[in-house]
Amino acid sequence: MTSRILISAAAAFVLITACHNTKKATTTAVIDEPAILLDTISVLANDPPKKETYRGSNPRTTDIIHTRLDVNFDWTNSRMNGKALILSKPYFYPTNMLYLNARGMDIKSIVVSEIIQPPTKSKEGTKIYEPAAASLIPIKNASYSYENDSLKINLGRIFNNEEKYYVEIVYISKPNELKSGGSSAISSDKGLYFINPTGENVYKMPQIWTQGETQSNSAWFPTIDSPNEKMTQEIFMTVEQKFTTLSNGLLVDAKKNADGTRTDHWKMDEPHAPYLAMMAVGEFKKVVDEPWRGKEVSYYVEKEYEAHAKAIFRDTKEMIEFYSSKLGVPYAWPKYAQIAVRDYVSGAMENTSATLHGDFAVYQTTRETLDGIKGNSIIAHELFHQWFGDLVTCESWSNLPLNESFATYGEYMWEEYKFGRDAADYHHYNSREGYMASDKEVNLIRFNYEEREDMFDGFSYNKGGQVLHMLRKVVGDNAFYASLKNYLETNKFKSAEIHNLRLAFEETTGQDLNWFFNQWFLSRGRPFITFTKNYNAATNNLELTVEQTQNFKKYPLYILPLEIDVYVNGKAERSHIVVTDAKQTFNIKTSGQPQLVNFDAERQLLCNLDYEKTQEEYIFQYKNAPLFEDRYESLKKLDSKLADANVYALFKWAAENDKYHVIRNFAIAKLGEAPVDKLPEVKTTLISIYNTDKKTRTRAKALNVLNKKFAADADIKALNLKALNEQSYAICGEGLDAIAKYDPKLAMEKAKTFENEGGKDVLFPVAELYSNHGSDEQLVFFQNNIKQFNGFELMGFIGMYAKTAKRCSTSTSAIIAVGDLHILGKGANRFTKFSAAKGIKDILTVWEGKEKALKAQLEIAKKENKDVTALEKELKTTSETKDIIAKKYAEVK
Repeated sequence: MTSRILISAAAAFVLITACHNTKKATTTAVIDEPAILLDTISVLANDPPKKETYRGSNPRTTDIIHTRLDVNFDWTNSRMNGKALILSKPYFYPTNMLYLNARGMDIKSIVVSEIIQPPTKSKEGTKIYEPAAASLIPIKNASYSYENDSLKINLGRIFNNEEKYYVEIVYISKPNELKSGGSSAISSDKGLYFINPTGENVYKMPQIWTQGETQSNSAWFPTIDSPNEKMTQEIFMTVEQKFTTLSNGLLVDAKKNADGTRTDHWKMDEPHAPYLAMMAVGEFKKVVDEPWRGKEVSYYVEKEYEAHAKAIFRDTKEMIEFYSSKLGVPYAWPKYAQIAVRDYVSGAMENTSATLHGDFAVYQTTRETLDGIKGNSIIAHELFHQWFGDLVTCESWSNLPLNESFATYGEYMWEEYKFGRDAADYHHYNSREGYMASDKEVNLIRFNYEEREDMFDGFSYNKGGQVLHMLRKVVGDNAFYASLKNYLETNKFKSAEIHNLRLAFEETTGQDLNWFFNQWFLSRGRPFITFTKNYNAATNNLELTVEQTQNFKKYPLYILPLEIDVYVNGKAERSHIVVTDAKQTFNIKTSGQPQLVNFDAERQLLCNLDYEKTQEEYIFQYKNAPLFEDRYESLKKLDSKLADANVYALFKWAAENDKYHVIRNFAIAKLGEAPVDKLPEVKTTLISIYNTDKKTRTRAKALNVLNKKFAADADIKALNLKALNEQSYAICGEGLDAIAKYDPKLAMEKAKTFENEGGKDVLFPVAELYSNHGSDEQLVFFQNNIKQFNGFELMGFIGMYAKTAKRCSTSTSAIIAVGDLHILGKGANRFTKFSAAKGIKDILTVWEGKEKALKAQLEIAKKENKDVTALEKELKTTSETKDIIAKKYAEVK
């Protein structure tokens, strides 16, 4: 009911805007009179209605209260044997039907039972959902049908919403036999994944894990697979003793069985959406960190990363405390675990109390983290979901920004708290660029998507994070976080739609925020702004003109509160303005000639801005305006003018002194493009930066530019040799890469030192070096380090392995390399499989060439009546090798 009323309000806002956009007023904009709206509606009413897809919230006819699962795994056939015991009741209206999602299962039996004695609580107050058999009476005339991945269960009688009942379903889950699906965001929808289940790939630990979003958990347990469903759960997993398990909630029991297996009992007493349920099984090592307020904080990793887990996830506990304190809502779940898995189909997943990461996103050695924790933003993103997505869940995928926009903004919040405003703004800048790169425009909250997964895009994530930042600036920090607390506490353990968020903000602030939510959440697009200024020295009047130039037939006329900083005599004077019209003029009295007018001084506005500044203004802006984007914009606008002495001096200063390393790195890279007469000074400057900067990647960048411009100089060669002794892999890798270019023989000798290191920043230069100059004896390096690589990194490593194998001289080496590539390709994702197949094909081409050349030599030798015994033997070995390689290629291509 609320949704329909407010959607109409949103439509009214667009109509008002459309009428108002015909004006070109130069004064403060005001909303037109209601009569204009009525006239517009009367005109539009004569047009035939246009039918559009509407993706609303799923109707709720049944409420699942609790799900108990008993499962064991058939690794050989990649199947799971399951028994589900589901406690349910009608949501409101009486019904005799239960509809469940159950994808591609073998259903063995279904029993519906009514309850004569309801579940009780233990002395400790823990809920018990397994009633005594005497408490249940099976309903004999219950029945079911199963088609199109849907279970339609006739309960045998009508139940009202005060009557609970149990449904027991015995089934087999067959994820590998499902019709494949997926999207660019989540590449597969099998729900349950058996990774290397038979152990055929010696480089990959056998494991099982699940991925539920959006509607994939119903591939491994029958449920109402909808984000507006909430349930508690318990899972009994029976596994071999060697395996570790993980699920939501707490491990309350681990029972050893007579057959040598173990049954782990995981229990979740707090309700959450079915898509957030998870399981993981494998020979993971559990690393327990210091608890947070008495709650376990733990990490599940492969044994090679056991010693590094606390370094990889080092900020987790601090993040939990920060978010809990900032939101005023403590972390709600009984533990927080994180696990890294192989062959994951997305980046990470915020399963309630048990986040799952793709190994490629987080795995590092402790030494690698000296150059930065690569998974920090992802770890923050998924943790923030424990509030936005798990505690309060979007009630439909149309409302996905309530999950993903907040998780994206959670990254900003963490960066701001931990690393400062510059780091947060840089992160925000990159996120905005990701949205701006799209050539389409859709509403943030959209009910007309084609597929659910279409919602997982640069709008729900990137644009949504930008919009939340603007909302924060509109209401102020204290009101923003107080409103979020209100939203979370009002809707905790429930689902919500966008208007719940708006109402929480309005209730907290006392302000009507329909205008903001209508233009940013319920409309598409962004403003295109042209900004000009005119200063009258006689009156000290600064006239500012703001014009919105977006296509008003498609996009709203925006209301835009923002700040203007006017710099006079090196001091900023701030003015707050609200743009409300298509073209609007503002007059500001100043104390003198403005040196800079900084439009949107908080850098919060999501727009395309056309604002021309002079070179002098950009130089002044860099030196005086405080924010990351102020300084970064200045350097980017000036980077083609390094021949100018003032610009060169600015870049030199920025490279040496800017407070944020990203800007220092940018300036360092551009100094390499300085005029020839400046290069001696550039060299001295970069050597100084390399020796003194506190950031390892900034030092590596300085060395990189030194090698590009001065690689032949003896002192730079000495610097590269010295770099090999650094702890930073980024610096070591840069030094080795440079040496490889001018002295491959020396590089081959030095590379041996790094063959057993775990840092990819140095392993990649070693691999590239060996691929260009190595041979048979270097293959062992690739074999020993395959496990270090995953995802797209593995594709590159495979390519270099194959290139090295092409250089090998012996049949044995070629067969070993092809065998490894064959193992890596079989059962892998399409990208890894393609890389492995291409590598094998390249090696095959080499051996086909060898065979052809030997046959030609043999023919010549026979014509010349020479002894061909050795040639025939070599040809036989070559042909056999070629045939082995060809067979492997046929199996993996």
